[in-house]
Amino acid sequence: MELYHHGIKGQKWGVRRYQYADGTYTPAGRKRYGVSQNASRMERMASTMEMRVKDCVNTARTQVTGRQYVDGYLKKGTTFSRIQTSKDFENFAFYATYKKADSDKYMGLFGKNLMTRANYDAKQAEKQANASGSEADLVTATALRDKANSMKVYQLKLETVKKLKVPSDENASDITARLLKEKEFKQNLEASIADSKEKMRRPTQQVLFKQAENALKKDPTTLTASEKVAIYKALNLSLTNHNAQEVAAQSRFYAELSKKGYNALLDYNDKDYSSYHAKRPMIVFDTDSVRLQSVTETNPKVVDKLYMRYNAERIAKEVGANTIGYVSKLGNKTVSECSAYMERKMSDYLS
Repeated sequence: MELYHHGIKGQKWGVRRYQYADGTYTPAGRKRYGVSQNASRMERMASTMEMRVKDCVNTARTQVTGRQYVDGYLKKGTTFSRIQTSKDFENFAFYATYKKADSDKYMGLFGKNLMTRANYDAKQAEKQANASGSEADLVTATALRDKANSMKVYQLKLETVKKLKVPSDENASDITARLLKEKEFKQNLEASIADSKEKMRRPTQQVLFKQAENALKKDPTTLTASEKVAIYKALNLSLTNHNAQEVAAQSRFYAELSKKGYNALLDYNDKDYSSYHAKRPMIVFDTDSVRLQSVTETNPKVVDKLYMRYNAERIAKEVGANTIGYVSKLGNKTVSECSAYMERKMSDYLS
């Protein structure tokens, strides 16, 4: 009793002599099995279309909606714009955009908000100092007033030194779900989402955080696709927080993304949940992938002009429905009280 095995020279596992990798026949296979050339061509076309149709649809959805249905790429040499109150580019994950319309919107809305927020903080401190008569409160108020009076807003331009890869929602959600199996990461993420829920009070944000909290109660291995996305987007919104637990969760998340070759994320808060509604706001966590190109002090007149333009659009889009409520609340207040109220509302709204 003997067993013989005859192979073909150069043969490899999974490679057939009469078929392509997708299962359709080679010319030799068509001849051997009596399959017409037209039939084989149709089979191959159908197979190719079947493999790519999902990617084609998701690519189109990404382009139309601006959301991240497929992995995306930003070419080397892409210029990011960032608005901040410091001239320095700090070496940690940063928020920026590469779209001109977004750059103008941030200069107007966020630039104005930075100035207004500093003035509001100074007014509150002065009010506290006047009420208490405390020397410590007076020192604090003086410092905040000096800060508000000397406040300057800068636009930083950053250029990518290599191609950036951005994960699809599906891939980012899967990575997040796998990390939930780590007890420490899950605890840190839960704390981060709870903190964000207290700070971000817009209804759409609150709904998302509630969905994520409910999903986090489940076994990570049983999560549905939509539950994974809810957790990932809640984490995405929480990336602005910086206490110890939150930084630990972010560092672990960024490290895992980096292993998969990713450098940046779509900023879903400013895309969908805050009042900015930017087209392509990004979070770049691979700071070695960019270099500082220029730093320019913004012109207050330009900031005011852009603020008037984009704030009018914002009000027309989202605040119009609440106008009567605002007017009724302001009806019996003094001019200074109205001003303080609107400044506070604007600061809360933009957050």
